[in-house]
Amino acid sequence: MIKRIQGWLPLRVLAAYGESQASNYASALAFAFMLAMFPLILGLLSLVGLAIGDPATETKAQNLIIQIFPGAAQQELLDALRGVKHSAGWMGLLSLAGLLWSASSIFSTMEFAFAQIFGARQRDMVRQKLMGLVMMTLLVVAVGLTVAANAVAALFPFAWVTGFIIGTVVMVGLLVMLYRFVPNRTFAVRDVFPGALLAGVLVEVFSLGFPLYARLAGGFNTYGAQFGLFFLLAAWFYILSELILLGAVFNQFRLGRPMAKGLVSSPIHESREVRRPIEVIENKKDAYQPARAVAPAAPAQLSRGKGFGGYLV
Repeated sequence: MIKRIQGWLPLRVLAAYGESQASNYASALAFAFMLAMFPLILGLLSLVGLAIGDPATETKAQNLIIQIFPGAAQQELLDALRGVKHSAGWMGLLSLAGLLWSASSIFSTMEFAFAQIFGARQRDMVRQKLMGLVMMTLLVVAVGLTVAANAVAALFPFAWVTGFIIGTVVMVGLLVMLYRFVPNRTFAVRDVFPGALLAGVLVEVFSLGFPLYARLAGGFNTYGAQFGLFFLLAAWFYILSELILLGAVFNQFRLGRPMAKGLVSSPIHESREVRRPIEVIENKKDAYQPARAVAPAAPAQLSRGKGFGGYLV
């Protein structure tokens, strides 16, 4: 009975996820999300401001973008954004540069995590940056679709049901793009869909249940709204990253090593091999050390024993 339960596919996937230590990569990915969050939001708002030039429209776009994040963190995020925007007039230009930086930060970390899970090589540096820029464009489109989905869902009587369905469709589509395009070597679209469906549904379920978690963890505000916002978003991004990587593990569990080329992929001879840090350190240490002269072999010692003259020759 126990063996039958252990052989159940969901438990085998969870065991593979835990023993592969993929959660370590989720921590790095969540940190990249945290660092890129404000530059990404400010960059999007700057693009809206440059394209429309209407402060009222920019404020409305800001409120819609904030709805992507957990409800418990939205007011603190709005206050933080107002403080940043009023702190310097040249913040718009910096935020546009930050939008480009965010692309390399998020998707470089994500490619590294996927390469570890899939056992694939990474792109060279130039192609990795190009991939990040293209994926950032697709991410902006996905954010726009999510904002539109929230606006449409509010028009229906059962808004949370409609929002869940539309949000799941958008999230699954985004995850299909992530699994298909971010790794240097990956799988076909039809192959990555099951993992994207699993992760997408779990992300939306988690989004519905996160307000309850935020209410139970209300002690975060003990040290002030700023610290409460940090811990809340850190937990949000960490669990989101865990679910994204769980979908990737599920795809690798089903399909093995990937063969299809990702977006702006590097040829094998130009790809970077993912190696353990100790291997890289030892290789760099030995590469610049002068070769040592090999000492001549010492003459063989004669072993004392029984034989002619008391020695064995």
